[in-house]
Amino acid sequence: MNKITLSLSLNEAKLLHNGASQERKLELEKFFPELKPISIIDRVKTYEDALKVLRRDHFDENNLYPREIARRKLEIIIEALNEGWKPNLEDYSQLKWYPYFYGSHAGLGFSHANHSPAYAAATVGVRLCCRSEEIANYAGQQFFDLYKEILLG
Repeated sequence: MNKITLSLSLNEAKLLHNGASQERKLELEKFFPELKPISIIDRVKTYEDALKVLRRDHFDENNLYPREIARRKLEIIIEALNEGWKPNLEDYSQLKWYPYFYGSHAGLGFSHANHSPAYAAATVGVRLCCRSEEIANYAGQQFFDLYKEILLG
């Protein structure tokens, strides 16, 4: 049996990957792991990461209270994590996730994600709704200090 050797550069593999079926994409990703999509959670670890994902500049923080700065930063972070998803407030079957926190004498703690099919909780706001439980849990843990500033600031 004759062996066939195929030589493919990363750029050529990227071109093939772009228009390929899901099966072909998986095959190409075996040989070129860098073609695997990187999770948004892996790309957004900080507010600055969210700005890069959205291709935005910092907003002007002058004359804003710390809780307003935290809210705006979280809105930008959640927008990046949601990757274009926006909650449809008229669709009661669409789940809208948000981090859930508990308060005690010791302060504030992250508990888990919660959802509401009908509305965004008044304590959260629609701009802070997440498209999945995973994103909401991640946001509540990774950006706890920003949520704390909003809720207790």
